[in-house]
Amino acid sequence: GGGALLKGLDRHIAEQLKVSVTIAEDPLAAVVEGAGHVLDNMEVYKSVCN
Repeated sequence: GGGALLKGLDRHIAEQLKVSVTIAEDPLAAVVEGAGHVLDNMEVYKSVCN
C-alpha cells in the first residue's frame, strides 16, 4: 500500500529481515486489487477474515 512509497522503507525491511523486497508498480492499486480478490473469494479466505 501507501507505506511502500516511503523512501528507503524497502531497503530497511530487506536489511533488517534479510528478505527480498519488491515494490509493486502501483502500490495503492495493489491494495485495492488484493482486497477485491479477497472479497470475491471469501469462502477461501474465511478462516483468516474472522
